[in-house]
Amino acid sequence: VFDIDVFRQDPTIFYSVAKDILPNTNRYTPTHKFIAMLNERGKLLTNYSQNIDNLEVKAGVPKEKLIQCHGSFGTATCIQCGFKVQGEKTFPDIKADKIPRCPRCIQTLRAAGGTAKRKRSAGLEKKRRRWSADEGSDDSEYDIPTAGIMKPDITFFGEALPDEFFRRLTENDRDKVDLVIVIGTSLKVTPVSEIVNWLPPHIPQLYISRQAVSYINFDIDLLGDCDVVVTELCRRLDWPFKHEMVPKGQKIDVATEEGYKSRHVFEVR
Repeated sequence: VFDIDVFRQDPTIFYSVAKDILPNTNRYTPTHKFIAMLNERGKLLTNYSQNIDNLEVKAGVPKEKLIQCHGSFGTATCIQCGFKVQGEKTFPDIKADKIPRCPRCIQTLRAAGGTAKRKRSAGLEKKRRRWSADEGSDDSEYDIPTAGIMKPDITFFGEALPDEFFRRLTENDRDKVDLVIVIGTSLKVTPVSEIVNWLPPHIPQLYISRQAVSYINFDIDLLGDCDVVVTELCRRLDWPFKHEMVPKGQKIDVATEEGYKSRHVFEVR
């Protein structure tokens, strides 16, 4: 489904499931808010995110401080001409089981007097054999059969990570970082999982997740629900922290795990 060669050969395979993974909310979590607060307090160098829902932006993380390692649904690009649009412009087609087409290609073809085909059914099932000729994203009576297909700017298998990922890490962050906070990832997907090892070994490293990882030794492990952990961190830092998903008066217990002095478990009382 997420293979770029398969997408280029038959995009209906991806678009048959795309509506099920579309970001369906602008509601960001306490963890997203915590990252945005780090920026507000002048402590965020770069947020490297593996998420594709673009909620970091919704929470207030500046785009210039955000590296979306696996891309996001925030934008979409025509695989034919390279035209880019806000991802939300493709959502209506995706939700309607249509393959979104490039608006610039459509305009260009119309201006050139391109041959149009009258629409058939809008459903994906009847498009699998002849998707390139029968599907379109405009609402007119006609489809332009050669208009390019819009692909969400998420990183498919077979695609390289954004150049900015490597440039930012090697040319900027490696020499400026003074603390690494890893949140909610098992660190099993390369090359993002290798960031920790690329950084100078003297830089303190903090890990926040439900379970510790055995293949990387962090200086401190804070274990529990990520939202619970960051809420308690803010309380102890005396940072005002309010979020609709954090119950009023919530009490959190923190205990050091037996046999691990640097491993602490967070639980809601």
